[in-house]
Amino acid sequence: MAKKIKVNTVFNSESMLLSKKSPFSIQEAYKTLRTNVSFSLPGNNCKVIGVVSAKRSEGKSSVSINLAISFAQLQKKVLIIDGDMRLPTLAAKLKIATNKGLSNYLAGNTTEIPIQHIEERNLDIITSGNIPPDSTTLLESDVMADMIEQLKEEYDYIIIDLPPLTVVSDAAILSKLIDGYLLVVRHNWSEISKIDETMRQLRFAEAKVLGFVYNGKATESKYYRKRGYYSSDYYYKKS
Repeated sequence: MAKKIKVNTVFNSESMLLSKKSPFSIQEAYKTLRTNVSFSLPGNNCKVIGVVSAKRSEGKSSVSINLAISFAQLQKKVLIIDGDMRLPTLAAKLKIATNKGLSNYLAGNTTEIPIQHIEERNLDIITSGNIPPDSTTLLESDVMADMIEQLKEEYDYIIIDLPPLTVVSDAAILSKLIDGYLLVVRHNWSEISKIDETMRQLRFAEAKVLGFVYNGKATESKYYRKRGYYSSDYYYKKS
């Protein structure tokens, strides 16, 4: 297995990343999300969770990190992967180096899986690496599938931050490797037509959708509903 690089990070309070200083309602919302994900994916084996949105700026990367932090708080072994190689954000949010990452490993530029360890969060991460010319080909490669299978032997949860599905199809092509998807939607930002298109693509890929993460509402509304209510005028009920 790859040697882990230990790094220290400084979380900016403005980034809204989960910590003991986060508002009580946010901490409780992520505990609820964590609990619901656990019940949606029963069993003791490793769970691979894809976090996706319909379009940019819905908060999926922050949700990915916070969910990973929340599981790590239970002393679970957690790995987060930046699978959005076209417009990566995890490294910037966590203030860590990106010189080697997922794209470098999948392209064969490095032989070891480039895992970095965030000591104070007890959390491992694979950053996106250098932006490749064709991330879709890398994600659907046998190397990606083999890597996930190898990592599942070491972790309780693997959380993959994925690109928006109405922008590119990268998130859907990983459906065979992912146990369940969370769809992040943002209050007063998400568009019904784009959410419909996202759900159509996930159904076509025969992906399991765990539910919605309702993000960005400045109240104590829960971030997650099993059958997702995510705007004042739209309700999606799983068939």
